[in-house]
Amino acid sequence: MEEIIKGLWLGSDDDVAKAKEKGWARLCACKDGIDSHRSMLEYEGRSAPDGKDYYFARRGDVMALNLIDVDDPDMIPDKVIDAGLRFIKEMQDKGRILLVHCNAGMSRSVGIMMLYLRSVGELSPPFNKARHFFKHLYHPADMGSGMEYRVRTRWNSQKDLFLK
Repeated sequence: MEEIIKGLWLGSDDDVAKAKEKGWARLCACKDGIDSHRSMLEYEGRSAPDGKDYYFARRGDVMALNLIDVDDPDMIPDKVIDAGLRFIKEMQDKGRILLVHCNAGMSRSVGIMMLYLRSVGELSPPFNKARHFFKHLYHPADMGSGMEYRVRTRWNSQKDLFLK
């Protein structure tokens, strides 16, 4: 688990217990696992139940995204990423410490974190340089091909999005 910018931490399922103990807000960028979309909504089948929480669910200062780490970027909906970005921004604006995590802390959470940093002007190089820089900042970073494609295609439009 690493603090990426003030009050914004990045990690894996292994870090959730510590974040809970400290009373931190949490963004789970995964369908299954600790704090996950599945555990929050308590469903057992392959698919999340239809309804308002299908793409993401929130309970107070904890949000869970219905995201799987797949090669097909079409299975990584922008509306899910956008909900995560808005949640991070809200927690940052409130001064809440936030852990953004996925199962291994390597792909989905990294992609969302990179897009957020781009959105607030903290990560500005072209995508390839930014990915290289971020890997030095957070060594476990290793986005899967679907998540990397989704981040790459959104990169330029994310620039300073929350600064306007």
